[in-house]
Amino acid sequence: MNQAKPDDVEIEEEEIGDDEDETPDVAHGVGALRPVFAFLRPYYRQRGPVLALLALGVLAETSYNVAFPLSLKYLIDDALLKQDHEALVWILIVLGVLAAVISTVAICVEYLNARLAAAVLRDIRHSLFDHLQSLSLHFYSRTTAGEVISRFSTDLAEVEGAVRYWLGMGLTPLLELIIAVALLFYLNWPLAMAAMLIWPLTLIGPRIFSPRAVAATYRKKQLEAETLSIVQENVLAQPVIKVFGLQAIAKVWLRQRSIPLAASSVQVNFLSAMVERSVATAVLLLHLVILGFGASLAFHKRITIGTLVTFENVFWELSYNIGYISQFFPEVMQAAGSIRHMNEVFARKPRINDLPDAIALPRLQREIVFDRVSFGYNVEDRHLSNLSFRIPRGSRAAIVGPSGSGKSTILNLILRLYEPVEGSVCVDGYDLRKVTRESLLSQIAIVFQESFLFNATIRENIRLGRAGASDADVEAAARAAEIHDFIEGLPLGYDTNAGERGSLMSGGQRQRIAIARALVRDPAILLLDEATSALDHATEAAILATLRRAAAGRTVISVTHRLSSAVDADMVLVMAGGELVEAGGHEILRRLWNEPWSR
Repeated sequence: MNQAKPDDVEIEEEEIGDDEDETPDVAHGVGALRPVFAFLRPYYRQRGPVLALLALGVLAETSYNVAFPLSLKYLIDDALLKQDHEALVWILIVLGVLAAVISTVAICVEYLNARLAAAVLRDIRHSLFDHLQSLSLHFYSRTTAGEVISRFSTDLAEVEGAVRYWLGMGLTPLLELIIAVALLFYLNWPLAMAAMLIWPLTLIGPRIFSPRAVAATYRKKQLEAETLSIVQENVLAQPVIKVFGLQAIAKVWLRQRSIPLAASSVQVNFLSAMVERSVATAVLLLHLVILGFGASLAFHKRITIGTLVTFENVFWELSYNIGYISQFFPEVMQAAGSIRHMNEVFARKPRINDLPDAIALPRLQREIVFDRVSFGYNVEDRHLSNLSFRIPRGSRAAIVGPSGSGKSTILNLILRLYEPVEGSVCVDGYDLRKVTRESLLSQIAIVFQESFLFNATIRENIRLGRAGASDADVEAAARAAEIHDFIEGLPLGYDTNAGERGSLMSGGQRQRIAIARALVRDPAILLLDEATSALDHATEAAILATLRRAAAGRTVISVTHRLSSAVDADMVLVMAGGELVEAGGHEILRRLWNEPWSR
């Protein structure tokens, strides 16, 4: 994504994940639910019928789970103590039939919930990925790949826990709690009043530990992203690491990141466990009180044995459900931290957008014009100053100059990856800010210094230049790039996989495939960003010859510091310090040939 990166400049862009000291939006345990519900609500809202079926299933299962302990009262008081065999049989038959029905309902509920969770996670993944596609290069130039990948790995995994368990450990226990409280008061209100002490006792722990757990979880997400970045960079840099013997240093770098990550994991796991443990401890102590009080009432004949047994069962059911919810809270808190982490990406907006009244740009007919263009990647600096020139249609323009002079920045402005701070970039009189990016980019192709090939077949890599290109179009572009014979000689031909980043191809082969990808687009404007500077002189000469033939009839703008790549240019633009210091023909090349940066 970063191949049009500017020359040696700092891009002023707010980094994601840099607000670790910000107070979390969680005041207590229940508050952790708010951001999770707000984030997930749009994904669930569109699945009303499935949610309705789940609600019916949960109500049926909840009713049975609460009614079962109530049946014990009648089983003991009306059947066992009264020796009523018929009542005993009927109670057992009804319970058995209901158990079979509810078990079937529960299986259906689990299946529907599994499908719902998978669909919601898929939609979140798609939304996050789609949003990333819309963000400008400002974002990617200041965000490491590890920070992005962590959103799809650890963050989505944490959200998955909340999505999967919200029904069995969240909603169902909550409904059973409500019904259980009503049933306790129905059985014996003085005993139920004592049982209600469970609420303040069980809320103390979550109120103390939940905010700290959410903040610790968020910090852990940041450290995981940094660690992922180290690992990814290490994988990509293996040639450098092997050649320079940097394995020991690389291990030190990872360990430096792993130590605070491990400490953060301990903090998160301990605080999350304390939320659950504090609830369990409070329930256990209160249960001893309830058992003693209830036994005293039964001993003095103020309640029946069946009522005491039923009350005990309902209270245990209530405490179990509180336990389920307390176990669910760590999942919610982990999800809250992850959602906050993902929302940082969703909060980023693309800087380059089409205007509401943007028009489609016709195919280039006359010229490309830079009119007093100034530009800076940050507020303080200017990397282009008052730049003016025009490139006629069909000409070959070479932009030369030392590194950091603003050469690649010019290409970025033509591609509208960035927009001028002052002045305008126009094609046939159309200001690029007033046309649609799709219509602009549809007539432009670019070949980078290090052309990126995807881990796909050669045919698919070339076809990426123009969606819907036929096999004949792909082969014609390969012939124009003079790579067709090589491809045909491969065992699988065009169906040969290029490897990750084109690793199965040589540098020259990757460049020719990239040229074919550009040519299949049939561009009116062909941009070459140091397209041959990474190649040896023989391969460079061959590629340049190919480009001369393939670029016939197109407007070609090449960026280079090697003047040998610009000998066929119709016009030469010499850049230095963000300014156009000279423009002209081949006589400029002769004067610049001995400059240190030109070799």
